[in-house]
Amino acid sequence: MTEIEWRRRWKPDLTSIPWQPLNIDGDVYLIKCKFTQNSYELLLTNLKSFWYEELSENALKKRVQKLNPSIEASVSRILDQIKNCLESQEKGTSITIGFKDKEEENSKMVLKINSQLAGLPFCWDFVGNSADKEMASENLIVPLMAMVGELTRRQRELIKILQNKDKEIEDYKSQGGKTTRKHIETQEFVETAFENTMLMSKGFEEEVKSFGSSAFDDSGQDLYRQIMTKHSWLHRQKNDTETESSSLDEEELPVNDTSDQGRKPSTGTSWGSSRLPPSVTGPPSQKSPNKSPASSKSNTPDTSPIKDTELMRRQALERRLESDEAKKHEKTKKKKKMAF
Repeated sequence: MTEIEWRRRWKPDLTSIPWQPLNIDGDVYLIKCKFTQNSYELLLTNLKSFWYEELSENALKKRVQKLNPSIEASVSRILDQIKNCLESQEKGTSITIGFKDKEEENSKMVLKINSQLAGLPFCWDFVGNSADKEMASENLIVPLMAMVGELTRRQRELIKILQNKDKEIEDYKSQGGKTTRKHIETQEFVETAFENTMLMSKGFEEEVKSFGSSAFDDSGQDLYRQIMTKHSWLHRQKNDTETESSSLDEEELPVNDTSDQGRKPSTGTSWGSSRLPPSVTGPPSQKSPNKSPASSKSNTPDTSPIKDTELMRRQALERRLESDEAKKHEKTKKKKKMAF
């Protein structure tokens, strides 16, 4: 399976969802949520403690009835409302946070949302318990280290490009080339001078004051998402290859059950005259093309009419399965567009 095919089938987990800054009463938190049609996962941190909650459909319905008894809406509509409140924070939406104990580190976190749904007051409580250290590591620490490493690699590549550009410009100048406008002329790039300038710049001071609050702006979120997707691909590539190989081996075994229901679509090429399954070809010693159809059915399944019929049936089945798979992908895409 190629990486492109894998990406189309892959369903991201919580670790692959990028962090988003959440400003609550002047304090900046980082939050990430994974929503499905009937459940959600939430992870929240203030960079000192981490809180996590996972809510399934039944528990979600009970909380809706408790907090919003006058609202009748589907679970997916409720989840849409919660997600919109967290992402947009439109006018009329308030978000507050509290802790059940004075010690934040070991206490339950309650994130309260107050907004309106179809003109009616709507409130929601996220109730998070302290997350374990492993979850904190795999969702923030390790991805941040990977992001720093990737940005450092990109900086080295950009420096090489600038140095090559300087060589190219010097070559043009040696041949008498000149800029048409004086103000667009640039000085030769010197890496050490550039680094010193950055250290003394106002922007460096502002970035240190913010202490990384801009790490998950739009570009940072995209980089996080791409790194974690690539990590999942590299981590699961071996398992996917083994699964695919096992699936192909199973397809090459003799098929005793003629039922087509529940059969998975083939991951390999379609059956052709040059590659027929043993259930169609049979052992070479059993070939008896001169026998009648009646005797062939009882002894050898390798007469030409049966072979053609079996081949046509398999090809028709594969076409139908491929068509069903394409329809499923199309429905999934439409749902994703309409979801939130």
